[in-house]
Amino acid sequence: MEKKDIPNAICWGRIALIPFVLLFMIPSLITEALTYKTSVMIAGIIFAVAMISDFVDGKIARKYNYTTNLGKFLDPLADKALVLSVCIAVTSIEHFSSLVTWCTILILLRELLVTGLRLSAASKGSVVAANWWGKIKTALQGVTLVTTFVCLYLGEACDGIAYIYTIPEILFAITAVYTCISAIPYIKACAPYLKG
Repeated sequence: MEKKDIPNAICWGRIALIPFVLLFMIPSLITEALTYKTSVMIAGIIFAVAMISDFVDGKIARKYNYTTNLGKFLDPLADKALVLSVCIAVTSIEHFSSLVTWCTILILLRELLVTGLRLSAASKGSVVAANWWGKIKTALQGVTLVTTFVCLYLGEACDGIAYIYTIPEILFAITAVYTCISAIPYIKACAPYLKG
């Protein structure tokens, strides 16, 4: 593997971690050897490592000028796959209300819209790379989901603090709103490629 391929390899690694996060996150998939509290903690740690890898691959690509067209697509694709998989899994957890489901639907629709727009631009020969709106969006989604794991762990560890599950719900709402707003710069950037 050449040095310039390291950021892309990290992206592939992030995608490879998704099944492991879900394995430890969804109760029906947990082995009898682990309590749900332990399982959630493991899932949260794997998720945090995956999110940190997003920062690492970007930093390496920029510092050593290893940016490639594949990387411009693969990096946000890995982020979307990780975040959306975990968001969808969270909707199956009984501690959360339908607010989390609606927020996840909004986040999913935004990601499909932006991905479609970027593919449309790519079909015309232009790569629309991630911008700071998108980077902040990914960071906010990461913080929301890490907080969700922490609250799930604390909720299991400390009986009687059911209100702790409202914290992720509030963060999901804020994240969904910002995620939708962050689509605007992509819509503007891709608008010229939609004509005709």
